[in-house]
Amino acid sequence: MLFNEIIGQELVKQNLIQTVNAERISHAQLFHGKLGYGSFALALAYTQYIFCTNKTSQDSCGGCASCLKISQLSHPDVHFSFPVQLEAKKKTSDDFVSEWREMIQKSAYSSEQDWYHKTGNENKKGLIGVDESKRIAEKISLKSYEGGYKVSLFWLAENMNAAAANKLLKLIEEPPEKTLIFLCAESIESILPTILSRTQLIKVSPLNDAQISQGLTEILGADNQRATEIASYVNGDFSLATNELEMGEEKSFYFDSFVSWMRLCFKKDVAGAVKFVAEVQKMGKEKQKAFLLFVLSVFQKSLMGNFVGMQNVKATEEQKKFIQNFMPYIHERNIGHLHEIMSEAYYHIDRNANAKILFLDLSFDLFKLIKK
Repeated sequence: MLFNEIIGQELVKQNLIQTVNAERISHAQLFHGKLGYGSFALALAYTQYIFCTNKTSQDSCGGCASCLKISQLSHPDVHFSFPVQLEAKKKTSDDFVSEWREMIQKSAYSSEQDWYHKTGNENKKGLIGVDESKRIAEKISLKSYEGGYKVSLFWLAENMNAAAANKLLKLIEEPPEKTLIFLCAESIESILPTILSRTQLIKVSPLNDAQISQGLTEILGADNQRATEIASYVNGDFSLATNELEMGEEKSFYFDSFVSWMRLCFKKDVAGAVKFVAEVQKMGKEKQKAFLLFVLSVFQKSLMGNFVGMQNVKATEEQKKFIQNFMPYIHERNIGHLHEIMSEAYYHIDRNANAKILFLDLSFDLFKLIKK
């Protein structure tokens, strides 16, 4: 992957390029930020730049043998590790590499849930287990195939279990010659503090709305209005923006569901809320998460309408008509709590919470919070 194929992140790109040109590459680096911000895309482009045999001062050439192999995720000295749903006979990334490679070649911004959808098991979280760490230790202990660096690149490193993390720590503390270890993590809370202290942290920030919109139009061919609308509520996550674009007409389904839910909450209709929650439960995990993000985006737009006027709110005309009437109920005294409960709900749904209980509990909270 070329640096110029990555959306935004110009300062991070330049800093990474400078480390190569100045021959000051840290042997262990942690790219911290959502995959949809470009954390893995940056690590991949960085790896390609390091290996490129005809690099410029700003990017890899994209045409040499090393660039072609890395773009195909098949370079013999670059080893990828990612969470897998452990089975009796399948325990390491090598057992699933064909499917993962196909997904990443389609988009280097692919998310964890994209991966689970690809493997056909969206309700079971994957792990990077100790067998994976043993596999990596064996591979990087061997001599480089092409005489240069060897790279071990971890996709979603926070999914390592304790045994794998401890084995990785030993590799970071005593790396074989010319070995680089790059970790990509959306969350660093579950990574061993001793690993964090021994890696160089590279912070990858959310993309801005203009960058998201430009990426949707130039890379995926979205029309400007749709791209602008999506960019306004995906919080800088290009992976999420891509999924939103692919959902197409389902957005009107979310809007209709949102309106129905708010009316039930406004009337404190318990029986109606129970029926609504039963329908939400049928959506499936990914659609439930997308629905929560949509709800949160309407709350945010309603608050904006109060402060800056509806003319500055990015939404469809149908949404604007609803928000015009709804925004008196979203204000500075409840928006903080609304954001908190929706974010917590998203977190728990992502970790396989019972959707029926969670959305019913949310409804009861909204009974109290949605008021002038």
